[in-house]
Amino acid sequence: MEPRQILLVDDDAKLLRVLSLRLESAGYRVAVAASGPEALAQCAEARPQFVLADLRMPDMDGIELLSHIQQQHPGLPVAILTAHGDIPEAVRATQAGAVDFLVKPVDRDRLLSCLQRHIAVSEPVSDWT
Repeated sequence: MEPRQILLVDDDAKLLRVLSLRLESAGYRVAVAASGPEALAQCAEARPQFVLADLRMPDMDGIELLSHIQQQHPGLPVAILTAHGDIPEAVRATQAGAVDFLVKPVDRDRLLSCLQRHIAVSEPVSDWT
């Protein structure tokens, strides 16, 4: 079985590096994007089975990115990641359609559990238009 592709979206290059190493060591293929617009372009190229996006980024926040992904790639699971986790933000993210809300620093086991749960139930996206 081919490794599952994960798209990480964050404007913090160090965090992208750390999360990439963690996920690659767990057997995932990882693509990265430093912004929402870059992530949308990567979705077409990398064809991820899961997107983990930072909530607060310049140009396009994680909720706006989530909305674009839902329109362009329905069914692609997106989790929101933030250093500023609070209940109203978590509610806003889940109401917008996020499959999970993770707080930095990310707990490795929680992240892997989230990926396993949501990749297992998501259907492969066949129509990448």
